[in-house]
Amino acid sequence: MNFMLRIALQLLLAFFFLFVCIQVIVIVTAWLFWPQMITDGKSSGTYEIYAVILCAVLFLLTLLLIGWYLGKPVYFIVVWIRRLASGQYDDPLRWHEIHSREKEKLKMPYSVYKELFEHLRLLGNTLQKNEKDLQNSERAKREWIQGISHDLKTPLTYISGYSTMLINAEYRWSKEEQREFLSLIQQKAAHLQELVQDLNETIEGEIPLKSKEADIIELVRRTVADVSSAPWAADYVFIMNSKPDQIRVFCDQKLLTRAIRNLLVNAVVHNPKGTRIAVHVSQLQDRVMEIRIEDNGIGFSKTLIKSNSALTTSERSGLGLFIAQQLIEAHNGELTIISKPNEGTCLSIKLMMP
Repeated sequence: MNFMLRIALQLLLAFFFLFVCIQVIVIVTAWLFWPQMITDGKSSGTYEIYAVILCAVLFLLTLLLIGWYLGKPVYFIVVWIRRLASGQYDDPLRWHEIHSREKEKLKMPYSVYKELFEHLRLLGNTLQKNEKDLQNSERAKREWIQGISHDLKTPLTYISGYSTMLINAEYRWSKEEQREFLSLIQQKAAHLQELVQDLNETIEGEIPLKSKEADIIELVRRTVADVSSAPWAADYVFIMNSKPDQIRVFCDQKLLTRAIRNLLVNAVVHNPKGTRIAVHVSQLQDRVMEIRIEDNGIGFSKTLIKSNSALTTSERSGLGLFIAQQLIEAHNGELTIISKPNEGTCLSIKLMMP
């Protein structure tokens, strides 16, 4: 309502100014060219024709002036809308020029459209925020899918290893061993199915967690036993100890298991045979528990911990570590890495206890 009232007042003042100017110009002209008409009070036909023509010309000129005065901000607004439509959400190029330097207010005649300028700026900020949210959501979806694709390799490696052992003609496995291998293959096939189902999860910028209370020591023990029993991990030494015997935390067991498995698989895949891999689970002060994974392997450079968009084929060894870091941070946890080439690696996972 204020906007419409301000426009009406501007037009009223403009037309009043127009009327006054025309009257003044006509009177001054009459005084210069027909002074006797002013003193006698008698008009002539020439004066009447001249007055009509002069009034019409002045009226048209004033309309053009008013149109330019009020149309200049409209053109600025049209250009601004075009910028928004093309995805340019920052302030227009001449934004500071239309503001006064002292009070930072819109100059005339732009101040007539003050509310419209405010809403356009709000619209630009909203569109920019929506675009950033969409980009973050798309990035989270890509990272989620790539993480699952990476984790699919682990159960496939199990299935490939055990199936190769079963069909190897050089060995004759007992029925109990065959049954054990087939059971492990079935478990890994079920794990594959879970990962494929995770691809259908709706990601809206954050990793979806299904948290519930669990014994973290038992979770780590199962994960260590799972990795250490793999055929490709047979030449590595696994050690696990915990203190106390039970620590309960709220977590998504499936995702936290994926994170720990990724770290253990990295310790196997990127270290030579005979490497000692020790896992320690302990309770620290201030309701914090720690999972520490240490190895005496070849170590690595921290530059491997980066976004997958920056990884080359030779650097993909750091992707599992990057995925684990994401899953741990989704639990409001912290992953600390201490590693130097040829000096081994220490990975520390810290999680809050209830």
